[in-house]
Amino acid sequence: MKSSILRAGVVALACALGLSACGGGSGDLYLTGSVYNVTKDGLVLTNNGGNDLAVTTPYTSFQFSDRISTDDQFDIKVKAVPSNVAKVEDCVVNNGRARANYYTIAQISVTCTIRKRALTAAINNLTTSGLVLINGSDKQTVAAGTKTVTMSPVNEDGAYGVTVLTQPTGQTCTVSGGSSGNGSGIMGATETTTVTVTCA
Repeated sequence: MKSSILRAGVVALACALGLSACGGGSGDLYLTGSVYNVTKDGLVLTNNGGNDLAVTTPYTSFQFSDRISTDDQFDIKVKAVPSNVAKVEDCVVNNGRARANYYTIAQISVTCTIRKRALTAAINNLTTSGLVLINGSDKQTVAAGTKTVTMSPVNEDGAYGVTVLTQPTGQTCTVSGGSSGNGSGIMGATETTTVTVTCA
């Protein structure tokens, strides 16, 4: 009889010290993961329909405050997205549903797709060939007589800076406009058409 009581006490103590083996309690695992392509506040994750978590700067990782036990089911979903992401479906949770163990909780990530906006420059008085504009890695060759040129789209809230890479033959072109006045700025929630290239 004493040995049975002793064995029961040992099992209870083992459960108290190792919640991952017996379940229940506050658990011993934190739900953590990586975050990609998030640039501002607004991303909110939820686990099992509760325990909401707002992802904050530097927007590279997350960790839920409540610990879970090994073999507990977790199911992480996106509840809200930043304003520069069009819809909830544009933030995808990878490996967000499984039974918890040290392997599965290390595989979780969230990747968002930021909305892109068109970047258009007005071209004034270009009468010769050879003009090349550049914005980051985007290069556009502009033909004589062109009135507007559309650069590659830019992420909303992302930086842009249109400059002259190559001047046209016999002319000099300068760039103005954008929120900074020199062809650069931060892309807003609408398409940018205020960049102007003037040639003389």
